[in-house]
Amino acid sequence: MFTDMVGYTALTQRNEAEAMEVLSRHNRVLRPIFQEHRGREVKTIGDAFLVEFGSALDAVRCAVQVQETIHKLDHTFADQSKLKLRIGIHLGDVIHSGTDVLGDAVNIASRIQPLAEPGGLCVSGEVYSQVRNKVHYEFLKAEKVTLKNVSYPVDVYHIVLPWEPRPKVPLHPQESDGVPLTRRLAILPLVNLTQDSGDEYFAEGMTEELINAISNVRDLRVIARTSVMRYKGTTEGISQIARELKVGSIVEGSVRKVGTKIRVAIKVVDGVTEEHLLAKNYDREMEDIFVVQSDIAKQVSRIVKAKIRAIEKERIEKKPTHNIDAYSLYLKGRFIMHKRTKESIEEAAKLFLQATLEDDRYANAYAGVADAYLLLGSYGYLQAKQAFGKAKEYISKALDLEEELAESHVSLGFLLETYYYDFVSARKEFERAISLSPSYAQARHWYGLNLAIFGQFDGAAAQLEMALEADPLSAQLSTVLGGLYVYLGRDDDALMQWRKALVSSPDNVPVYLNRAMFYAKAGKREEALADMRRAMELTSGAVVAKCILAYVHVALGDREAARGLLLEVTTLSQKEYVPPWFIAIVHAALGEKDEFFEWAERAVEDRSAEVESLVNPDAMFAPITSDQRYRRLLDKVGVPSNLGPRQIAAPGP
Repeated sequence: MFTDMVGYTALTQRNEAEAMEVLSRHNRVLRPIFQEHRGREVKTIGDAFLVEFGSALDAVRCAVQVQETIHKLDHTFADQSKLKLRIGIHLGDVIHSGTDVLGDAVNIASRIQPLAEPGGLCVSGEVYSQVRNKVHYEFLKAEKVTLKNVSYPVDVYHIVLPWEPRPKVPLHPQESDGVPLTRRLAILPLVNLTQDSGDEYFAEGMTEELINAISNVRDLRVIARTSVMRYKGTTEGISQIARELKVGSIVEGSVRKVGTKIRVAIKVVDGVTEEHLLAKNYDREMEDIFVVQSDIAKQVSRIVKAKIRAIEKERIEKKPTHNIDAYSLYLKGRFIMHKRTKESIEEAAKLFLQATLEDDRYANAYAGVADAYLLLGSYGYLQAKQAFGKAKEYISKALDLEEELAESHVSLGFLLETYYYDFVSARKEFERAISLSPSYAQARHWYGLNLAIFGQFDGAAAQLEMALEADPLSAQLSTVLGGLYVYLGRDDDALMQWRKALVSSPDNVPVYLNRAMFYAKAGKREEALADMRRAMELTSGAVVAKCILAYVHVALGDREAARGLLLEVTTLSQKEYVPPWFIAIVHAALGEKDEFFEWAERAVEDRSAEVESLVNPDAMFAPITSDQRYRRLLDKVGVPSNLGPRQIAAPGP
């Protein structure tokens, strides 16, 4: 077991005498608890302990008691003197060298500890397997993480302690959005059995196409690709996966491609009992791939007793292209584009364009080109006006050929909202996409943000919650939903969402940035700065992170530190592109009106302005929003005159 005190280094720099007193109190509290649970103190490393135990259960019970004791003690101390520990536990063989212990197990424990929340506890998969039925706490599983100097992925679990915000959804909900649990499906990544590893794209592509096909059925809810791909190559049991994704049925299988022939094997498994409900093999020619996909969709619907309407059957059976070469190019493009690098997106665009040359009526391929340009523009890989103009051209082509492409309606809605500031038309596109594919998480995500712009916050939260049900491991959705919960005054729910996001995605920068701002405005200095240090580390001090750090410094009352960062970023903007909106919000926090409006105008012009933040600014914008120029800014982005700004009150302590 490794323990580490949060914020100790910063406290030492601020007040060394106080830091030594806190460290002494820390040691007096922990050592008797170690002894009570038969732990051997191997060594101290500054403010950290390394402790060895005879069993995983002893270690976990010890760690829980440590955190419970400190949690109770903290109520008697001022904020700056409170103790917050991170604890990590791993089970494995060690090498004893004198009084010290060495080996991979020690290294892994030390790498797990930083993944814990302040006041929290993380354990490895080996510990989880030993104690899961012996302690009365919930375990939340993170995605597999690669730890520094550890050559293989490690399973990590967060133990939910009694005082921490808890998920309000039962492990096995009986119904969601009016849909019975059995009709909530997860289609796990199909296993690629083709000897040529270069055909991996085909198995992944077929998984995505099956998700899209089955999502056409209104009576079903299908988990999004981003969540199910976490289980590629997993050894976890079906019931465990079903619990984590909150589904009642699991579809799994394999695909083998040899020349012009394919073999697809599919099984449908009950997520609670692990009973096999359906097993079917397909041996076909490649040109029959769409027949196979549509039959699987119909078989799955039948086995879970979901009704397929005539129009849904027509969509499922419709062949997107009769050209198998075009289809293969399209699948390769989607496979490559998920890597999200500039080079991979550009290569994907080329593959989609090749597919359109093979079949100039292949709507999905045009939609792929559009999505590639949207990503190039959104990520700053291509000048926004050029990228979004191209995206609009290809979206229009895709919808002309196939009006019922839910993905293209979402892409068009995104473009109308973020580039053309046409929020009313964007809403219609999101609603159309949801009517076509009720399981489509991205549609509900953007629809929710659109509703928030119009002040419909309860509706926005409902849409984002449904999006998260469809994509439960999405850190992006948890981040956004947490921000909306703050606006609604649901601080505990916000913290729970952000914590869940970090369990599934420990290196997710937006979570740290959002939570740091929340902590700063709540006056929780150590927590805010700890999150910012992590964000700065993960981004190597990226410009956007520096702007958010400046904003955090203002909220904490350190205006000089904020001005220093602002000067650094503004100077850099003279040499390279810096999104003007992030410079604008620092000036807003500082109450510098003229400078804010100068940079905000630039942000509106280059489309980097966040309209949601303009309409629903937090309390730090108060000196700015009373200026008449703010209303003119809202007019420029098409916000109706009866809307905004509605300020978020600073959260309570």
